[in-house]
Amino acid sequence: MNKKEMDIILSRIERLSVFLEDNTLEGFQKEILRVEKYLQRFGKLDELLSHLKAVEKIAYAAKDFLNIDEVAAYLQVSKSFVYKLTSTKELTVYKPNGKNIFILRDDLNDWIKRNPCLSYDEIEKQANVLSYRLENNNKRKRRTRKDGNGEN
Repeated sequence: MNKKEMDIILSRIERLSVFLEDNTLEGFQKEILRVEKYLQRFGKLDELLSHLKAVEKIAYAAKDFLNIDEVAAYLQVSKSFVYKLTSTKELTVYKPNGKNIFILRDDLNDWIKRNPCLSYDEIEKQANVLSYRLENNNKRKRRTRKDGNGEN
């Protein structure tokens, strides 16, 4: 069992301790039945723990600031590549205590979007917008020339 799993189990034991202090024997029996239902649903404790790990991975998606490990997982790159991005100032970092590095999720999304490979539809939309702007710009220039020559 690694440190993270041990921390999870310890936090659950602490919550159980608080639960036992605040509840009666009947409440404890209800909680045991609830846990049994989960175990029946997942079959084995290992399956339940792997499900909890998956839920934890999903939960980090709601965070605004991510640490280096989370950034690497989010971008699907190695930690060393994330450190390279931060050292070359491609990503803005936040160090609230001067050591731990945090990066805004929005900054990561901007970094991901920096070199888009546009679809044909998107290229056509952009071409239409540019064409419309050029046409309007040319019309304005013609009107300005007419107005400048004394013609109204």
